[in-house]
Amino acid sequence: MPAVANLRLWVVLWPMKRLLLSLLIGLTVVISTSACDSQLAQGVRAAQAQLLGHAGAFIREGDRLAAAGRNSEAVLAYRQALEQDARNVQALQRLASAYASQGRLRSARQLLERALAIRPGDAEAARALAALPTPAPGPLSLLWQTHVGDEVPAGIAPGDSVLYVALEDGRVQALTMDSGALLWQARLAAPATSAPAIAGSLVLVGCRNGVLYSLSAADGSPRWSFTSGGPIYAAAASAGDLVYCASGDGTLYALALASGQVRWQVTTGAALHEPPTVANGVLYFGSSDGRIRALDAASGQARWQGGILTHGAVESRPTIVNSRVYVGSGDSRLYCLDAATGGEYWHYSTSDAIYASPLLEDGVVYVASSGNLLAALDALSGEPVWKLRSRSALIYTPALGQDAIYFVAQGDPNLYAVDKGSGKLRWALDTGDWLASGPVIASGHLYLAGKDGTVLAYALPTPQ
Repeated sequence: MPAVANLRLWVVLWPMKRLLLSLLIGLTVVISTSACDSQLAQGVRAAQAQLLGHAGAFIREGDRLAAAGRNSEAVLAYRQALEQDARNVQALQRLASAYASQGRLRSARQLLERALAIRPGDAEAARALAALPTPAPGPLSLLWQTHVGDEVPAGIAPGDSVLYVALEDGRVQALTMDSGALLWQARLAAPATSAPAIAGSLVLVGCRNGVLYSLSAADGSPRWSFTSGGPIYAAAASAGDLVYCASGDGTLYALALASGQVRWQVTTGAALHEPPTVANGVLYFGSSDGRIRALDAASGQARWQGGILTHGAVESRPTIVNSRVYVGSGDSRLYCLDAATGGEYWHYSTSDAIYASPLLEDGVVYVASSGNLLAALDALSGEPVWKLRSRSALIYTPALGQDAIYFVAQGDPNLYAVDKGSGKLRWALDTGDWLASGPVIASGHLYLAGKDGTVLAYALPTPQ
């Protein structure tokens, strides 16, 4: 059987093998206590050793993949080895090396520090740690960085002087925006799958178990929860006394902000992955069935009967400016629609699906595409003003600064700054690890969340 297929088979069969291992351990106890045949006992111990030695098979497969230049697959193999044996120093070192080659320097450092904590005298791990480069000082001043945990952040959201972070292990944290100090931490009953959202005095986080949790923004204490029928990937939206929850079960729920009770609900029949946008009493949102819909925000009544059909799943949050709706689709197009009727003014085709929300300022709309494209378009006509090719897919929404647009790319540790007027790349700043979400600008600072669980704050240039 080919090595990769063998690796996949072990991944599928491991839960059954783990059960078998437990039974073998129990059998060994029985054999030992009943003084049964020694050959049988030796056979049981040999079977245990074969199962427990499985981490080594993953390491060998990872080495083979790395030697063939298939680094991403090697990373998966090394991670599987650590799932079997979290204290395997060799696997920690191999994964650190693979991460370092991807520009994930903080993750590599954390793994090597773990290896040295397990085996303090390991010279190879010590040399690898000392050899890790440190990112050079960049064009923005790093104000602070806080490691909030080893899990990937599901997203960040700024409040009044507080930055809220949701992590995939179900923790929610509140950090001071000026220093990154921890104010409070809460733990939810399931992995967080949405970015946090602030609504009044509440922090709202959606989870894999289909529950939207409401916490006090002041101290993280629970307020209420609402259970939908599917995972919640979209951050909650709010307006007035209502909270809007877009669920993976294909339903948009309007909930009372004070209690979480359902006021109304509309089912689309296809998963919702992005929150609605509220403008002038109307909700605008897209769904996986390819439709863009408009509903009355108070009652849920349809404004566009049947919605506007695109040719791909709509997983981009709409932007509404001057009675026009700008929204991207999985069909690679950015649509400009009339807010009242849904009639199309124009569309602009990129080379791949659009997940990021469009940004609009001074008559220019900026669109980021997973086809490695950042483009500026005339908001009225859709004609291109400039285009910029990125190194990899752009799936996160950029941020607009004073005279620059900031963006991050998938599988890339850099923050990029582009001149808004010309589209010329100004600089790239190595943040030290891959990014888990797009940049967030608040109070003159730019905030990022790394996949290694580190939140970073940078000072933006002072307007001239």
